[in-house]
Amino acid sequence: MTAFAPIAINDGAASPASHTFTPRRLENGVAKYQDISTGIAAGYPTITLSLREPLKGSKVPMYKATMKFWVPKMETVNSSTYSGITPAPTKAYDCAATLELNLPERSEVGVRKDLRAYIANALAHADVKAMIEDLNMVY
Repeated sequence: MTAFAPIAINDGAASPASHTFTPRRLENGVAKYQDISTGIAAGYPTITLSLREPLKGSKVPMYKATMKFWVPKMETVNSSTYSGITPAPTKAYDCAATLELNLPERSEVGVRKDLRAYIANALAHADVKAMIEDLNMVY
C-alpha cells in the first residue's frame, strides 16, 4: 500500500517550477491532492487517485486505476470597478483530464510497467504536446 504523502510535479512553464500537491482527503478509496500554494481554494489544482479491485464474478477480473486532474484558471480581477471594491476571486474554467487504466488481475508487472512508460512518454511526444498545448489536430 502506498502512503498518502505529498506529490511534487513540475508545471509546463518554460522554466518549470515544482508544485507540491498536498494530501487533502482519503474517502471511499479516492485520494485527493491539491496544490494549495495560492491560498484561494477555488483555484487549487487538484489530482485524485483511486484503485478499484476486480468485481466478483466478472469474466475477466480487472483492477481499475483512475487518475483525474483539474487545472483551474481564475478570472482576471479588475480593481477599478464602479464601486471601487475589488470583487472576490472566481474561477473562469477548469482544464481537466481523466486517465483510466484497466489492469487484468493476471497481468504481469512488466506489462504494467510498459503501459505506464508508454503513457508517460506519449505525453512527452511532440505530436501529443502540440495537440494538447496548441490544439493542433493530427493529420
